[in-house]
Amino acid sequence: MTQFYYLSAKQPLDTGTFGEVKKLSNKGNYTFETAVDEASITIEKLQDGTVPNLSYPYQYEVMAHLGDFGVNKDHINELDRKCLKTLFHYLKAALDKSFIVEFYTAWAGEEELEAAEVKELTMDELAAPDQLKLKNRSKLVICRQKY
Repeated sequence: MTQFYYLSAKQPLDTGTFGEVKKLSNKGNYTFETAVDEASITIEKLQDGTVPNLSYPYQYEVMAHLGDFGVNKDHINELDRKCLKTLFHYLKAALDKSFIVEFYTAWAGEEELEAAEVKELTMDELAAPDQLKLKNRSKLVICRQKY
């Protein structure tokens, strides 16, 4: 089975690949020196429908490349940590565009089941990338400030 990760926001968020560190080689090509340099996340706007557990109109799928976000893992490796850190910085920046952002995860086919856990944090309380390590069918709601 596949674990899916989603974001939703009140305002449009940036899409694309984030966290890659490419270097220009002697031959003029861009390459990665290490696997950690290549580890990244990709944010894509959902094209087909919406995820019922997300509250806001702008919905995105979040994909990790080479690592993951640590769901169902007791210990995460260097690649996972890079993906979590990249997502952490992405969400901090996203809160400048949208007052609130939701991060949700579910196994394929379980996206429509009710969230098993919902946590709320303010941007100030979101202090470390490990806070983004969710359990299956968990949702994290992050607000710029308490309202």
